[in-house]
Amino acid sequence: MPAIRIRSRTATVVTIAAVLALCTFTDSSAQASRTPETPADRPARSEIPAAVDPAADLGRHTPGPELTWFDSIYFTSSVKANGQDFGLQVHTRIMPNRDEAAYRWTLSVINKTTGWYKDYAAMVEPKDYRWSQGKLDIKAPGLSWTGDSVRQSVRVKTPWGSLDVQLAPTGPAMNYASTGVFHLADGVPNQEFALPEMRTSGTLSIQGREHKVRGTSWLDRQWGEMPRSLVRWTWMNFSMPNGDKVALWDTVGAKSKNSWATVLRPDGSYEVVAVEPLAKGASRQWTSPATGQSYPTRWRVRIPALDTVLDVRVTGNPDQEIETPDGSGYLEATVAFNGMYQGKKVLGENYVEMTGEWKS
Repeated sequence: MPAIRIRSRTATVVTIAAVLALCTFTDSSAQASRTPETPADRPARSEIPAAVDPAADLGRHTPGPELTWFDSIYFTSSVKANGQDFGLQVHTRIMPNRDEAAYRWTLSVINKTTGWYKDYAAMVEPKDYRWSQGKLDIKAPGLSWTGDSVRQSVRVKTPWGSLDVQLAPTGPAMNYASTGVFHLADGVPNQEFALPEMRTSGTLSIQGREHKVRGTSWLDRQWGEMPRSLVRWTWMNFSMPNGDKVALWDTVGAKSKNSWATVLRPDGSYEVVAVEPLAKGASRQWTSPATGQSYPTRWRVRIPALDTVLDVRVTGNPDQEIETPDGSGYLEATVAFNGMYQGKKVLGENYVEMTGEWKS
């Protein structure tokens, strides 16, 4: 998820990544004949047909007319090699209706054991970028991403290193808000799904040294219009010991403040639940020396409907910010969590994405 910044009269800088929205939660069931205004309208166990297809929708989509319309795909990984723990993030997005910064890909690597971090962002000319419709076939200078919903191959090359990995899903796809369609912020709809558990293996090369890595990845696929009124967002992903996958979103728009999560059970069923706004439990601000933006590095995450309280903290080092062409940035950071999930003790590792202004 990943980054696109839009400036307007009604909004501060915003990123593109994964999506969200939700105002109030009710116990009423959604009707299959309508698109709910927020994920809150979804039933706890959705039998509404999905509006996204994890096989066909890995391909490029026909763009809408909006200037801020985007196509995005990315994955985050937790892998091990040579007795060390690494976090990986690869993302590519396009905004075909823009004249500048329209085609982009990024790689970031954090050695959680030593704290070493490096990222790379490439701007690509439209003529040099290919993303096929109907299938996952992306080619650009320094980037190759091919495959399908069963197996994928990703190759990335930068001046300081490279990544060559294979990804294979080991569980069901997650449709955000249970159908894959919801309001991103302030009434703007988006589409998104995830492949939340992908067996990952391959080679990570850093400054001439090769690491044979193994671990797991979480892939997100998103497209739609980016609201210009979006002030900030936070996204977190959790893989629970019982097999549940939890995707949490916390957004602040010009007209809305929304905090919610999609829960995917191992049997493919869903729950969509309210989350206490993250600002209430955010602490230990870190200010980027490169962009001047501030981000929390600790959170107390509360999900009352799931009897869940989690302490989440950035790992490695806090400076995992990816800068953008307009001089701002967004955080793609590894985090660790521990606490109670559905009344049972849990711990694990995941990622957090933050964008926008956190001083207020």
